[in-house]
Amino acid sequence: MERRKKEFAEENITLLEKDLEYYNFCSVKLNWDSQLKLRNETTLRGGFVLNSPSESICDFGDEYFNESTNVSGEEDFSKKLQRFENLPKGVDDSMRGCFIIQGPGSTFPPPIVFFRRDWYVKLNFDYYRYMELLFENYGFKGWQYFYIDITAKIPRIEEVLEDMRVAAKTLPLLFPDKDWSYHQEKYAETLSRFEKTVND
Repeated sequence: MERRKKEFAEENITLLEKDLEYYNFCSVKLNWDSQLKLRNETTLRGGFVLNSPSESICDFGDEYFNESTNVSGEEDFSKKLQRFENLPKGVDDSMRGCFIIQGPGSTFPPPIVFFRRDWYVKLNFDYYRYMELLFENYGFKGWQYFYIDITAKIPRIEEVLEDMRVAAKTLPLLFPDKDWSYHQEKYAETLSRFEKTVND
């Protein structure tokens, strides 16, 4: 813990004691696959990899994000993104939770985005809420889609809708003791909106 404090102090980044608790999870990797045998259905998968504090806050930007597009606004954050969480390799490690790095003199946590391969959306909730939702949703692939505005600006929208469909169908079967009605309603509303757009 003292080493982590020093890392942030060297970058003149203000971090509270309670925030350091999140980094007790750093370098944790977990992945899971549904064992349900659903005929002609894609297997739901999930998990997470949590990045170390020095990499997710103290490093300024990552070339991996340089060509990505902000689908939620005009401002370009691509050269300021640094991941703090992503799906494991073999699931889809192009899905990432990222900080918008603010640089020396900033406070923790910085604003965050959800990144997918070559696009990203700035989230309207903070890092703390992101971590809560990650665990509430068991880190299933594409859980972030259910908490953002799904618009036609998103590339390969059919992939997004397919991930949402698989989740909305499989989650109630895989975890029957949990209420997944929000996810089912969000998917139905999103699908209906896009079907209406196509028909119009």
